[in-house]
Amino acid sequence: MASTPRIDVLEIDSVKVVRLLDRQLFDERTVRDVADQIAAILPNDGTPIRLVLDFSDVALISSSLLGKLILFQRRVDASRGKLRLCELSPVLQQVFRTSNLDRLFKIDRDQRASLAEF
Repeated sequence: MASTPRIDVLEIDSVKVVRLLDRQLFDERTVRDVADQIAAILPNDGTPIRLVLDFSDVALISSSLLGKLILFQRRVDASRGKLRLCELSPVLQQVFRTSNLDRLFKIDRDQRASLAEF
């Protein structure tokens, strides 16, 4: 049985822009579904991954999601690609700052700023 769509994907100038659709990315099943759906759209052929994750609809995230994001960052780095995060609410920005993940991830104000970095 197919899972509920948890992401919306656009491709702009060979950059995959993924908008996360859930307001809360907290329970394990939702986090797993989101991670699986993002992984399914990424190339596996050695092509550099060019990815923007848009958090405009997200209010709450779990540490489990942060772990998945770290794994995506490693995969992107291994492909010599780029990963940008954007549209984080002040609460989410604080989560990234508190956990020092604002040093690992490139975080932009909005999609346009993220796309300009490619």
